[in-house]
Amino acid sequence: MKDLFGGTIAAVAGAALVCLTAGTAAAQGNTAQQLQEQWKKDVVGKTVVYIPVAYSVPLTRIWGERMQMIADRLGIKFQVRDPNFNTQREEQLLEAEIGQHPDVLIVHNPNVQVLAPALQQAENAGIYVIQINMASRYKSDAFIGVQPNELGVQMADAVVKACGGPGASHKIALMDGEVTSAYSLGIMEGATSVFKQHPDIQIVSNQAANWDSKTAHDKAATVLQAHPDLCGYMGWWSGQDSGIAQAVKQAGLLGKVKIFTTDGGEQPACEYLKEGLFYEDFIYPAVLQADQMMSTAVTLLQSKMKPGTMHVTVFSPVIPTTAENVTPTSCTELSKK
Repeated sequence: MKDLFGGTIAAVAGAALVCLTAGTAAAQGNTAQQLQEQWKKDVVGKTVVYIPVAYSVPLTRIWGERMQMIADRLGIKFQVRDPNFNTQREEQLLEAEIGQHPDVLIVHNPNVQVLAPALQQAENAGIYVIQINMASRYKSDAFIGVQPNELGVQMADAVVKACGGPGASHKIALMDGEVTSAYSLGIMEGATSVFKQHPDIQIVSNQAANWDSKTAHDKAATVLQAHPDLCGYMGWWSGQDSGIAQAVKQAGLLGKVKIFTTDGGEQPACEYLKEGLFYEDFIYPAVLQADQMMSTAVTLLQSKMKPGTMHVTVFSPVIPTTAENVTPTSCTELSKK
């Protein structure tokens, strides 16, 4: 009886396991099919519009090209609207897109104020809004980008380490971007908090170049003439700061004036590191950011929540990069088109 009873239990258990496995497989098959059908309904064919401050620079093109690749794979209609550094034009493009009613807007703010009303208007109209790297004063469904205060602290700490020791002049200069952008304001706030703790560091110049390399070059050239013993130059973006590097090179101070910059991993910046034109680049990987932008867009589409009710923040990692640790994958090559 005992053996028979035990054998019976084993047989029943085995049969139950076979049935359970078959049932689970069938359920999983049905679930996978349901998920696929829901995906097609929520995501495929939806429209995502990307409005950077300009599409003529490597950073914004890295974002755009990566998002286009993902959109093509997912069956999303992806469109780019390029104001080409014209703030008024960007505002007009955004307002026009609200009338066209895309499903998601991915917007790069020139400053904290100008686009805020239109971003709120877009969400009120039922459009999801994702802000990238430079936030406005209006808090939309999502923000994806670098944490500028922490970036400012990291950069300033590196400047102090390089220029605050014995033998250094302790003189540094700052080259801001657009002073009213959240990104610029945050970097300055973070950097200032560090420099206040090091009164030996002397800031001999604090100017803005509005993201323009020529403006940065001309202002840096004047500063270098007045302070040829300058130890370091801290800039807000490598595309702009390439002008500083050229001014340093022309002044015959290459290797003496250390340039600290930041970007999304644009290829020209890595070349400048290798050539000794940049001393250290604080990279927030643009490809990763683009992946996060599109995954957030897809999540918002599937959430079915009313635009303006969800507030998601995704801060990007920052990778300090020098000539010693730069690799072929540190920066991103753009397409040839």
